[in-house]
Amino acid sequence: MENINSNVKLSLKKRYIRLAPILFFLYVINFLDRVNLSYGIAAGMFKDIGAPASSAGLIAGIASALFFVAYAIPQVFTTLRINNVGVRKIFALAFGSWGVITIVTGFVQNIPEIYALRFILGFAEAPFYAGTMFFMGIWFVKSERGVANSFFNAAIPVAGIFGGLIAGGLFTIYGDNPGWRYLFIYEGVLALISVVILWVVLSDFPEDAKWLTKEERDSLQGALDKEEKEKPLKMSWKKALTEPDVLLLTAVYFLGVTGLYGYAIWLPSIIESFTHLGAAGSSFLSDIPYIAASIALIFILRYSDKRGNRKVLTAIIFFVAFAGLTLSAFLISNAVVSFIFFTISAIGIFSFLPIFWNIPQESLTRESSAASIGMINGLGNLGGIVGPLLVGGLESYTHSFVDGVYAMAIFALFAGILVLFVKHSR
Repeated sequence: MENINSNVKLSLKKRYIRLAPILFFLYVINFLDRVNLSYGIAAGMFKDIGAPASSAGLIAGIASALFFVAYAIPQVFTTLRINNVGVRKIFALAFGSWGVITIVTGFVQNIPEIYALRFILGFAEAPFYAGTMFFMGIWFVKSERGVANSFFNAAIPVAGIFGGLIAGGLFTIYGDNPGWRYLFIYEGVLALISVVILWVVLSDFPEDAKWLTKEERDSLQGALDKEEKEKPLKMSWKKALTEPDVLLLTAVYFLGVTGLYGYAIWLPSIIESFTHLGAAGSSFLSDIPYIAASIALIFILRYSDKRGNRKVLTAIIFFVAFAGLTLSAFLISNAVVSFIFFTISAIGIFSFLPIFWNIPQESLTRESSAASIGMINGLGNLGGIVGPLLVGGLESYTHSFVDGVYAMAIFALFAGILVLFVKHSR
């Protein structure tokens, strides 16, 4: 066993160097394609394609929601399929499809077209996130997984930083329109380029990795097999879908994602509403919350690996989001102070993901983990419907984002309370 552990440790650097950067890059592209709508909204794309000014927020929320309706449908199936055939074929098809869809979005002319494209995009993007969370579980042992998950999920705030810079630059060069059209086209091209990169770099399973020695492959598989035997929840994948902890984690993820996408989709518009900057200025300024979240994630990761209490730390992160959002809305009359607390809330909104996903990875066996991660991600991401619709709908009704920010705070509070009731978590 000592020899196995030694070989696993020796191969860790190889696995990180080979897999972590490409997965990080792919998630940056994925998140850019998912939230580029937020910058388009700030640039007035819905008014440009015929949405009445009085209901543009609600229509934008519906467009965002349609993505998540389609996104939820194939989740369990695609993750189980990845368990059987690996990630390369499925990810290549996904990135190729959504690259084309995103490019076509740059040429959209009316509201029904954007509705249809966002719905199809949800199907195309469905395999990636849950598939990667499962992929982490078959390439990294428990002691390594926290770092791997955190590095991968750090792509969200980094994508936000790049997204703000790209959008701000394009809006400065081309103006709001056609700037938002070029934004979709350029980011769609990046997705197509990613297909070649992932096909060359990724390996489906450890036994396929020719860049590891036979001893390293066998040792890694041996360590993973040992972990499988020690996991507390051993059951069929069908039974796992009704396991109380899995249902509870699905609810927690739904609440967390509601706040995350309510925040991410409307971030530039919320900033524009209380700073009165244009689309370019608010896009650049939206980088600040993402930078704060990226820095905080480093310290949260270190604390998590040292203490290892996943559910308590996840709860604390949600409470930070609740406090930041509440104080931001309450102090809206002071734009600077309100923005500071709005930035602090980003730490909680974006940092819960890597800690949260350790819980199902560490408690469920391989096949049941694949199905459960798919269900948690699919149903939980229906929060991506509620968040943007709620914030956009309240803004259309009240002509202010304040009530929407309070609503996001309530969802974060309930998520923090609910995660504490999960039983099988360290």
